Amino acid sequence: MADLYGSNTIGNSSVNNNNSDNLGHHLRPDRPPTAAATTAAASTTASTTADLAAAAATTVTASAAASSVSPKPTKRSSATTCVTCRARKVRCDGRRDICSNCERLGFSCTYEDPSSDANGVAAAPTFPLPRRRVRQACQSCHSRKARCSGHTPACDRCRTQGIECVYRASKRTRLSINPPGLVDQIVRSPTSSNSAPATNRDARNRRSLSRDDVAHDSDAAMADAMASNTPSTFNHDLSAPDPQFESLISRALDNFFRHVHHIPMLSFLHRASLMQRHNVGGLDRPLLLALIGITSMLTDLGPGTREYGEKCIDESEGLILKGLENASTIKVQTLALIIKYRILTRRFSSAFMLAATAARFATALRLNYDNPDLCFLAQESRRRLMWALFMIDQGMAGGYRDLTLWTPETIHISLPCNERDFEFDLAPPSLRPLVPSPDESENDDIGSLALHVRILWLRGRILKFAKRASNCSNDDLGRLQEQLQSFANELSDFAERLPVSFRWSDNSLRLRAYSPRLCVFIMIHVWLRQCNCDLFRIGLVGLRDSLTRSAAERLGPEFIAGCQRQCYEHAMEMSNMFTSIRALDHYPVADLDMPVCAYQCIRMLYYIYHLNAEEYGLTPEILRKKASVCLEVTKGCCSGTAAVSIQADLQRLMDHGLSIQATPSRLLSEEPQDERNGNGAKRIRLARAKQVQLADDPDRGAPAADELTNRPFGIGAWEDIQVPESNKPDEQAPVPPQPTALGSLEVNNAFEGALDSLDFNMEPMGLDSLAWFSNEWAQGDFQGEF
Repeated sequence: MADLYGSNTIGNSSVNNNNSDNLGHHLRPDRPPTAAATTAAASTTASTTADLAAAAATTVTASAAASSVSPKPTKRSSATTCVTCRARKVRCDGRRDICSNCERLGFSCTYEDPSSDANGVAAAPTFPLPRRRVRQACQSCHSRKARCSGHTPACDRCRTQGIECVYRASKRTRLSINPPGLVDQIVRSPTSSNSAPATNRDARNRRSLSRDDVAHDSDAAMADAMASNTPSTFNHDLSAPDPQFESLISRALDNFFRHVHHIPMLSFLHRASLMQRHNVGGLDRPLLLALIGITSMLTDLGPGTREYGEKCIDESEGLILKGLENASTIKVQTLALIIKYRILTRRFSSAFMLAATAARFATALRLNYDNPDLCFLAQESRRRLMWALFMIDQGMAGGYRDLTLWTPETIHISLPCNERDFEFDLAPPSLRPLVPSPDESENDDIGSLALHVRILWLRGRILKFAKRASNCSNDDLGRLQEQLQSFANELSDFAERLPVSFRWSDNSLRLRAYSPRLCVFIMIHVWLRQCNCDLFRIGLVGLRDSLTRSAAERLGPEFIAGCQRQCYEHAMEMSNMFTSIRALDHYPVADLDMPVCAYQCIRMLYYIYHLNAEEYGLTPEILRKKASVCLEVTKGCCSGTAAVSIQADLQRLMDHGLSIQATPSRLLSEEPQDERNGNGAKRIRLARAKQVQLADDPDRGAPAADELTNRPFGIGAWEDIQVPESNKPDEQAPVPPQPTALGSLEVNNAFEGALDSLDFNMEPMGLDSLAWFSNEWAQGDFQGEF
């Protein structure tokens, strides 16, 4: 009755001023029913059955029974209660002319004399009371907690804003129209499938603390059911309207901009603009689904949301691929989110192909050019999106020109502005180019995203140099040292140009401990150390992308020793950074770059340990401590199947790395069997594996030293790959001739290989060099460096 007459629509101040207007007062009557009221009810029942044969007898019996129930009728106080308050079952102050309740609500107030109406029939109101609350709000008004007029087919708010107005079916209707197989299509949460009632109550109590999980609805039973739902009860058909989906959107958007938006590849969305578009119902569904998916992967949105986020990503990708002919900036933004999700979940082939689609979209939209006709926020959002694609491409290419989609020569825009200007729509007077000028000042107006773009651009060039250096001829060795020193100077200039607030120190890290940009600050310095390791690793003979032994001998032992010293120092500095990060109160949400660099850091230290542990002062205890710190930090910062695989590989390196003994002199003196000219059937890795002496029992299957220092094992590990006996390279088994099928063509055929599926074979392209995704290409998964 309170919903019907709208008594609970009054503000809190009004309710506090008049405690007598209680919504649940009719559930707690102050006095027992009187004989007169009971007699009136019995008389009414008797009059409705007057056409029956025993009407008179029924009336007498009912009256007698009523009299026996209440032998001592109490005195009615009709004179002090108006007709309207009696009908509403609220307490009336009895003020004549008009009581306080009727005055406040605008109702007419009349009083009846009980002597003129002994049975109280006149107490029923003869006028319709206005309805203060609609029976049900539409989906849009309900999700945004806005007042809904309840009109059909569209409420006043949806009609004014021009958005779709959808009403949720009632509980009984929704249960009756669901098909029998719908239960099997629901995304089940691993924690809610067979939970006990006590567990469900505890989960409801925890969720009740969150404002986003409270369901405001006029039907109390439906509100309680909605509040107890989790994504395990979400509709599998994401296109259907779902109030739980609206609640998930609010949590996902809040977590994205609070924890995920600072990741450099994902910082192209402007929060105020996106939230404004979402509030009016104009946010594209593919982008919304992609945001839910990437946020559910990197943060905790509740039980079952990670599985639900994967379905959101699948549907978002399907919607984008269905509309390839209609390019838009929002579709490129959506593709960038999907690509990062595929990378985090180890679906590298999908990410590789989607990156090409996003690059084609960006070219068609001319995102690599400035558009002065747009406002500053739109221009800056396009710039950030373009540089996000550039950074993703740099990680996928891994230094290979053939796989590079974007080069600085094709990007004709400036670097992104600082984060404060983008957030508050403050157009800077000028923007910085990708290539720094010699007279560039050291001030804080450059943003962290611009610094991150520059360091990844430097790393891409260093990786290309390392590929050329590992294959250089004897004539090019003279210029190799000069080019290496040039890159070293660029890295040194980058570090010196950093503003004071961006330079690494424990105090700078402490001051940013609670900043959302903590992760990008950490990764700028981690990448700086990793770039130095990538540059000087060419002197670590025996690792991938390093000089051949003959080239190392020609350059001299001083050059090799200098490269090894530089790699050791920068790897130790990087490990010290992870030690400082572990001392923080909480870990930031990080991209896959952090575990990749952590693995490379420990891998470098293990190589130096086997090379000359005494010279560098490395002990097994120091290595285990450094590795455990890096493992702990990556577990706290990174999530996703790809990150979990790297963490497992790092754990295996800790377990097996110290049990291998390699002789560095053999690595330098052994005559090379150069496989890079295309004539050698074996790789140096296989030849060196025979030189390694195992300290433990060789039957245990411990990996070779080069295997330990070049790649992790969880992804396509050497012990997980079953090599047929006829394919083992050490045995050189002859390949039997393949029988020719009847009717097959013995001449060249234009359709030969036309039906072959995608197979990224790492051997011809050499993509196993620095990538920790070693054998993913052979398994059909991309294994670049992200």
